Amino acid sequence: MNTLAKRVHNITPDDVQLTFENGETVTLNMRSAEFFQEAFQAEGADADGTTYRLVTDGEDDPLVAGKETKDGWESVGEITAVERADE
Repeated sequence: MNTLAKRVHNITPDDVQLTFENGETVTLNMRSAEFFQEAFQAEGADADGTTYRLVTDGEDDPLVAGKETKDGWESVGEITAVERADE
């Protein structure tokens, strides 16, 4: 299992803070987080209501995120850190 995906799963349904490879961060209110054997899928929304989806195919694959835009889905990038959001 991907370590970062496992951390998201363990924190959900509480809010999570994600850090991306470019150093940007986002805090998500998690709606779902599920493993399907080694694959992982999760969905949450930021404070503005933008929906993010997180996916990985397993331990050796990166955890990546995409966000919904008015034109469809846009890649946000690889997630490098996952923390419980401050309350």
